[in-house]
Amino acid sequence: MKNIIYKVIKYLGTVLAFFNLLMFFAMRPCWSGISSTIGYGQNGKAILYYLPILICILFFLIAISDIVLKKLFNKNWLHITYLAVSFVFFVVIMVIIKLGAIDYMRFIWPKFFEALGLLAIVLALYCLVFIYPKSILKDSKLYKYCLIGLASLLMILIALNFSINRITYKPVVYAVEDKYQIIFSTNSEATAWVEVDGVNYYDTYNGSTKKFSKIHKIELPMAALDAAKKYTVHTQRSIYCGPFGGFLGKDISLTSNFKPVDTSDGIQYLSFSDIHMNVRQAAKTASFIEKYDFLVLAGDIISDVETFDDANFNNLVAYTITNGEIPVVYARGNHDVKGRYAEVLHKFVGAKGEDFYYNFYFDDIYGIVLDIGEDHDDDWWEYYGTSHYDEYRDKQVAFLEEEIAKHEYDHFAYHLAVCHIPPVFVNYRHNHEDIKARLTNLLNQMDIDMFLCGHQHEIMIFEPGLITPNTKLNYNPNFKGGTYNGYLTDFNFPCLMISKQGFTFSDDQPLSKTKSHIGLFIDVDLTNKKETCRYINGKGEDVNVMNMFYDKNYGTKIVINLDTKEFMPN
Repeated sequence: MKNIIYKVIKYLGTVLAFFNLLMFFAMRPCWSGISSTIGYGQNGKAILYYLPILICILFFLIAISDIVLKKLFNKNWLHITYLAVSFVFFVVIMVIIKLGAIDYMRFIWPKFFEALGLLAIVLALYCLVFIYPKSILKDSKLYKYCLIGLASLLMILIALNFSINRITYKPVVYAVEDKYQIIFSTNSEATAWVEVDGVNYYDTYNGSTKKFSKIHKIELPMAALDAAKKYTVHTQRSIYCGPFGGFLGKDISLTSNFKPVDTSDGIQYLSFSDIHMNVRQAAKTASFIEKYDFLVLAGDIISDVETFDDANFNNLVAYTITNGEIPVVYARGNHDVKGRYAEVLHKFVGAKGEDFYYNFYFDDIYGIVLDIGEDHDDDWWEYYGTSHYDEYRDKQVAFLEEEIAKHEYDHFAYHLAVCHIPPVFVNYRHNHEDIKARLTNLLNQMDIDMFLCGHQHEIMIFEPGLITPNTKLNYNPNFKGGTYNGYLTDFNFPCLMISKQGFTFSDDQPLSKTKSHIGLFIDVDLTNKKETCRYINGKGEDVNVMNMFYDKNYGTKIVINLDTKEFMPN
């Protein structure tokens, strides 16, 4: 019995050592957070920046020495020592997860299993070289034939690029300028097109149908789909596409009804921001709204755009809520610029070319979408010299100046603006002070009826004329005491933030454990020139909201006069 216990200790220590190594290596997205927590952002000491790498090297040395020393010295005290050391580091990793990495486990687990798979390959090679020659399988012809057969079948499937094509992410209709961009994905490389009222619109690249893509983005005139009120997406798998011939698979299609925006009876729309992968909670909130004309996704729907599926997460959320039957407006968030697929995100969502700022039109609605990009200034240490957003933001200033010069918005009854990071709010770090002031000044000239934003994971009501601009903010004493070392710009339009997890205004639920995500529903009465705004939680309840920086409670409804932009009594 004693020998069994020591053997369990021996192997458990080894397993734990390799688990620590693989898990900490998979936690790379959180390494900068570790450095920040221990003070790198304050003192800039290089040792704090590189400490996670040094810890990972330490875990590697522990795991390797565990195997080598136990092979050389089969001593019980050695097994106990390694188990104790590995257990201590296991606890440290669990604490790191508890303190914040838990919100990124969706990204960490795939990296962990990827590393585990590589380790399994190494173990398989070890068995093939050192164990197989000594086993009874080396003389088994059946085993050898089966192994060769499986290897041959695998090679054939790889050579033929075998797969069964299907639509993996169903179609979402994004609005950009005067066009719809219908986006969907397939599990195979395939061609794609959209059929509207007998006319086909193809997914092309400079005149040629795309054949080697799994993400499909087809652009068509708004007027065509608005009139047809129905569309069908088609796809054919690219079996072989050669220079002078090829073979395509079966035509797979999906038909969806579509309801264009009709402002003759007013406007109703729904908005979410900062869902951070909590699609179920957002969809639950949306289910309580029976009728709305379009959906606004105001950024940070996911936390990191590392994979193809991550890039499609906006589409997963949008389709879950809209069923592909109403238009969607998308604004990029600061988390949407992070990860391997962030550089091609424009292929997966509504965008003007590769840019995430543009205007759009729905019947009597004029809208603009802006994109501040990262939430810190370009020289912030977490960007390690790769952030160059100032020029990108300057282009948006020029874009707004052009829009003002055209005065096109004067021909529309309702003006909507969206940006993930609010230009009207300067945080305690005073990031983006100059660009926010410039954007605010231009937006003030455009008669904006509603500006939607997110980012802060709070409900913030920015009421024009209520708080003195460019002065330090004081918290509403009914919310919390003290001051906030930030300020508001001098804006003249209503701006509402929707980025709150939980059921109430003051809920503080962690992203990984939230049971509700609050959305914003806005009902616009164009006849009586007013809009009514309601924050709704995952129980379908209207949320009582207050101004975070002014002693004012708005109740469960915010009513705004469209002519004066004044917040009216309920």
